[in-house]
Amino acid sequence: MIFCPASNLEYLQKANYWIMDGTFKTVPTLFQQMYTIHALVGGNNNSRVLPMVYALMTSKSKESYERLFQGLIEFGEENDQILIPPVIISDFEQASINAVQVEFPDSIQKGCFFHLCQNFWKKIQALGLAAEYGESENFSIMLRHITALSFLPPSEIPSAFDQIKPLMPLNAIELVQYFEDNYVHGKIIRRRQLRNNQTVTRNPPQFPPELWSVYELIENGYPKTQNVVEGWHQRIIDEMQKEQHQTELQVESIIRGEERPHQRKHYVDRENRLLNIYNNRNDYSLLDFLRGIAHNISF
Repeated sequence: MIFCPASNLEYLQKANYWIMDGTFKTVPTLFQQMYTIHALVGGNNNSRVLPMVYALMTSKSKESYERLFQGLIEFGEENDQILIPPVIISDFEQASINAVQVEFPDSIQKGCFFHLCQNFWKKIQALGLAAEYGESENFSIMLRHITALSFLPPSEIPSAFDQIKPLMPLNAIELVQYFEDNYVHGKIIRRRQLRNNQTVTRNPPQFPPELWSVYELIENGYPKTQNVVEGWHQRIIDEMQKEQHQTELQVESIIRGEERPHQRKHYVDRENRLLNIYNNRNDYSLLDFLRGIAHNISF
C-alpha cells in the first residue's frame, strides 16, 4: 500500500538525494513496517527534508522492496516524472540495499552513519564490552576510531583500518575482526602458504567501504544520517494524511522564503567541530584525524 500524492513526484524528481527509512513501532498489526522516502525541498537557508512517500509493507523481503520501487517508478512515469535519484541514503538492511541496486542501478547508494554506529554498538553489547566502554575513556575512544574511518574516502579505508588494527585493545579483537570481515576486507575463505609468503582469499565484505563512507556526502553537503527524518515516524499511521498536509504547509513556507527551523545548539556545535576537523584533514596525521573524529562520535 503506497501513499504518494502526484504533487510530491516533482520534488522527488528534482531532489539530489532521497532518504529511505522504515519503522516497525507504529504500524497496524496487518503490516510489518511503514517505509518512507524523504526528499530535500527548497534551497540554501530554507531547505528541509520532507516525507514524500509512505508505504505500508507486509514483508521486508527483497521482492517486496522491488515491488514498492517499481510501483513508485511507474506512478512517476504516468505523471511524466522520471525518478532516478542521484543518491539514496538508507540503513543497512540487505533486502532494501539489493532492491535499490536492481531498481535504481544508476543511483549511488549510501548507508546511514547513525545506523553504522548503531550496528557497531550492538556488537559491542553482544560481546560483553559495554561495561568497559562506559567505564574506560581510552577504551571507548579507541573503538570509535573504527567508525571514524567513515570520514575517509572509500579507497583509503582498508589501509587506514590496517594501520589502526594493531592499536586496538586486546579484549576487542573479536569486535575488530567482525568489522574487518563485514565492513572492510571481507571474510577469509582460504589461506595458502607460498614459500615465505602467505596469501589469503576473501569473500567481498557484506557492506563495503563504498557503502558506508560519508566522504562524498560531506563533500556534496548532503546529510550523513537519517536522523533528519526521525520526527516523522513519531506520528501514528492513522494520521498519514495529516502528515501530508503538514508536508504541504512546509512546502508553502519554503515557497514563501521562510528560513528552516534552527537545530539544537549542541548538535550544531558537534557538526561544526566535525566539519572543522574534516576540512583541515591535511594538517593531521591519520591517527590524529581519526582520534579527532572519534572525540565527536557517540553511541
